[in-house]
Amino acid sequence: MWHWIALLPHSAPEPEAAATDLPSLQRQLGWWALQFTPRVACLENAVVLEVAASERLFGGAQALRKRIQQGARQMASAQGEVDLRSAHAPTALGALALARAVDHEAPCTLDRLPLQTLSAVARHASTLAQLGCRTLGDVRALPRGGLSRRFGAALLQALDQAWGEQPEAFEWLTLPPTFDVQLELPARTDTTARLQPAFAHLLRALCAWMGGHQAGTEELVLRWCHEWSRQGQARWQGWPVRLASPVCDVTRLDRLVGEHLQRITLAAPVTDIGLQVHTLVPRLPDSAELFPSDPTTALDNPSAAGSPAAQRAQHEAWLTLLERLSVRLGPERVQQARRCADHRLSQSQRWVPALSVVSAARRPGLDPVATMPGDIPQPTWLLPEPLPLALDTRSGPREQPLYQGPLQLLAGPHRIEAGWWDTRDSAAAEARDHYLASSPGAGLLWVFRTRHAPPDARSAWFLLGFFA
Repeated sequence: MWHWIALLPHSAPEPEAAATDLPSLQRQLGWWALQFTPRVACLENAVVLEVAASERLFGGAQALRKRIQQGARQMASAQGEVDLRSAHAPTALGALALARAVDHEAPCTLDRLPLQTLSAVARHASTLAQLGCRTLGDVRALPRGGLSRRFGAALLQALDQAWGEQPEAFEWLTLPPTFDVQLELPARTDTTARLQPAFAHLLRALCAWMGGHQAGTEELVLRWCHEWSRQGQARWQGWPVRLASPVCDVTRLDRLVGEHLQRITLAAPVTDIGLQVHTLVPRLPDSAELFPSDPTTALDNPSAAGSPAAQRAQHEAWLTLLERLSVRLGPERVQQARRCADHRLSQSQRWVPALSVVSAARRPGLDPVATMPGDIPQPTWLLPEPLPLALDTRSGPREQPLYQGPLQLLAGPHRIEAGWWDTRDSAAAEARDHYLASSPGAGLLWVFRTRHAPPDARSAWFLLGFFA
C-alpha cells in the first residue's frame, strides 16, 4: 500500500538566514503536517508522513494526498518558494526518491529512477556509472556481496529500505508546548513599517505550529529588542495583540499585526524581533453540509445567504471588522452592552469592550448572560439622572405627582431595595417603590418614590424612564 507521502521543498536559502531559531520551511511543513498524522519525520531535506491510519478520516487516500499537497504548496508559495515536490510510495525513502525524480519523463517506478534520487547511491554515482549503472534497478542487479565490500553496507541498507525489504526507523517530530521564536533582523530599523515583513515570517511559522496543534490563539505578543535603552528600561519590549476569536489564518493575523504596528512608536532602533503565544484554543471543525457550498460564492448569491457556509463567512467578516475597529479607535471606544444580574435599572447593563463580550460568549460557564424577572416592566428610554417630580398641593394628604398633567398609577409598587453591598462610586444603594404611570401629555412613564422621604420639603417622587 502507498501510505507514505514525501514533501520536498526547494533548498533555496531563507530570506532571514541570519536567524538561529527561526524554523526552516522543512520544520514548518512538519509542524503543519502533524494535523493529519502523528507519524511525521524529517528525512534529509524532506518531510515524510505515514498516513495509513488517517486516510479513512479524511475521505480516502486520494483525497488526503490532494489536501496535503495543496496545503503544502500554499505554505511554500507564501514564503516565495515556487518549487515544492511531493510523491507517495510504500516506503519513506521510496517516496523521497520519487519526489526528487518528478522532472523525469520516465515512469514513476523505483527501478527506473536515476542514481541521484537516492542519497546513499548518489555519493557513488560516478563510480557506478563507470560500471554501466544508469538507474537504481541497475544497482540492485549487481552482486550484493561485491556491492557491500566496495561501497559499504549503507548503500545496500538504503536500497533495501527503499524497496521495503528492511524496516525504516525515524525520530518522530513533536511540537513544542509554547511558541516563543526570535528573529535577528538583517539590519537595524527605526520604523515599524519595516518590521511587518519580518513579523510575517514569524506568523507563518506560528500558523504552522498551531495547525499541528489543531488549535488557534486569541492573544499573541509582539516583541522587539532595541539596540540601546535608557537607564531603568528593558531592551526587550512587548505589545499584546488580542483577537475576537481563535485564529489560525496567516492572512488575518498579518493584517491585524500591521494595524497594531502602525500605532507603535519605537524608542530606539530595533535589532531583533520575537513572537510569543502561550495559550491555545482548540478549533472546532465546521459541521458538514448535505450540499457543500463555497462561502465566497455564497456571499454573492442572495439565495444562498442563509447557508451555513455563508453564515460562517459573514461571522468571520464581522469579527475581522471588530478587531480592526478596536485597534484603530481603541477597545474602549468599540463597546457593546452587557446585561448584568442587578434589579437596579441603572446597573442592569454595562458598556464593556466588544472584544471581551465576544470572548465571554464562547465561555458561557465563565460569564453567563444575566436574566431578569419577566414580571417587571423595562422602560425603553432610561434617563441619565432621575428627574424630580412636582406634587399637586391641592390633592390633600394624598400625594399626586405631576408630569405634563397628573399621573395615574397603573401598576405597582415594584419594590427594589438593593445595592448596599456595592462599593463602586457610580452604583449607589437603592430603596424605591416603582410604578407604571400614565401621563396625559407624555404617555406611559416609569416613576418611583423613595422609601425614605427627604428631610426637607423636596418631593420623594422621580421620573426614571419612558415607554415607547
